[in-house]
Amino acid sequence: MSFLNKFYNWFLSNYIKVALFLLVLIAIYGVYLYFFFMNQKKDQTSGDLFLNFYNSYSELSFDEQQYKDTFDKISQIDDSSIYIVMLKSINAKEFVKNDNLDKALIELSNARGILNSKNQNFNFLKEIINLRMANIFIVLEDLESAKNILEEPFSTNEVNKLILQGDILSMENKFFEAKQKYNQALEKTGSESQKKLINLKISNLVK
Repeated sequence: MSFLNKFYNWFLSNYIKVALFLLVLIAIYGVYLYFFFMNQKKDQTSGDLFLNFYNSYSELSFDEQQYKDTFDKISQIDDSSIYIVMLKSINAKEFVKNDNLDKALIELSNARGILNSKNQNFNFLKEIINLRMANIFIVLEDLESAKNILEEPFSTNEVNKLILQGDILSMENKFFEAKQKYNQALEKTGSESQKKLINLKISNLVK
């Protein structure tokens, strides 16, 4: 008996099982598509809400009520949305502007907590959050906390990380080590404005 005949006979004996198996697969795929498109819709809605706020956002006239309304609406859709992270980052910036550094750190820390649950596609945003937190710790002269944050791996913002590490070493009067960090940053950067800043920092180091 040929293979085709064997398969045909097997199918006749098991067609009900095959049909049920296919129905289960179709059902599972249908559920997957449903949740996929629902998540896409939620993400689109959250994105539209954020853009409406961001397009009207002004550092000179921060509308706190509009911020709260936007935050609440997006939180109701998804309280771990990437747009919540960006809103918290904006709010932290406002706190820094008003010298409320403790609240800025809380916002940034909460934003980083959300990013820790995301995949590596958002590592660049986590790096930005870490740099802002390190900057605040440096201003507060909490150098150990700043160092701990800068121990995290950086890729897209490695130059900025090296500059901050140089700043910390300079504050600790470790001028030779600080110069090494600045020189590493010089080697890696392709930005002329960064090069000017780094060279200025090197020239200001105590000989």
